[in-house]
Amino acid sequence: MLPYFTLPSLQASVQAFGDTLQAWITSPVIVTILLSVAFAGLAVEMFTPGFGAGGILGIAAGGIFLYGHIAGGLATSTDILLLTAAIILLVLELFVPGGIMGILGMIGLLWALFRMAADRTDMMISVSIAFVVTVIAVIYIIRIVGFEKGMFKPMILQDTLRPDTLPSLTALIGQRGVAKTPLRPTGTAEIGDSVMEVITEGRYVAKGSEIVVIRTEGKKIIVSSVTNKEEKQ
Repeated sequence: MLPYFTLPSLQASVQAFGDTLQAWITSPVIVTILLSVAFAGLAVEMFTPGFGAGGILGIAAGGIFLYGHIAGGLATSTDILLLTAAIILLVLELFVPGGIMGILGMIGLLWALFRMAADRTDMMISVSIAFVVTVIAVIYIIRIVGFEKGMFKPMILQDTLRPDTLPSLTALIGQRGVAKTPLRPTGTAEIGDSVMEVITEGRYVAKGSEIVVIRTEGKKIIVSSVTNKEEKQ
C-alpha cells in the first residue's frame, strides 16, 4: 500500500529538509570548504584562458554559501549588497590598478563574511584556511601556465625582441615613448619602434601615458611619465 501524504505533512517534510540542508551548509567545516573552493576557483580563473572549471566551481561554491546563509537568516540584504560591492571593487582593481579599490574590496569582503557568520571565531578560521588554499592553488597554476594567459595576459609583454634588434640603452636616454602596460613600477613601453621592459622610480604610471627615459642602469631602463618629469622641473 502506497504511503499517504497530506499537504501539511509534505510541507513539514520539505521544511525539515530545508532546515537540515541550511544547517549543514552553514556548519564550520562546510563553510571552510565552500570558501576555499570559491576563493581558489575564482583566483585560478584569472590565470587561465577563457572561462572554465575554476570559475564554474567558484561561482557554484559561492552561490551555495550564500543560499545557506540567506535561508538561515544569517545574511541580510545589507550583507548581500556589501558583498556585491566588495566583489565589484576587487574586479575593478584588475583593470584600474592603484591599490585603493583592492584594499576596499578586501575590507568589504571580510566585513560581509563576518557579518554573516554564525560564529566569528569559526569564520576567522574558515577564511584563514581558504586564504592559504587560494595562495597554494595560485602558486601551483602559475607554475603551470605562468602569467601569460588569462586576465593578466594584457599586462605581459607578448613580443620578444632579439638581442640584435635592441637599441643601445644609453642612446635611449631622453627619448619619449608610450606605456603599453600599467607601470607599477615595472611594465612595458614602446620607445621608438621597439617594445621593451621598463621600470619607474616607484611611481605608478597608467597604460597609454607618455613616458621619457631618464637614465639606464645596466640592463634596466628607468623611465618617468612626462607629466612627473615636467613637475620636477
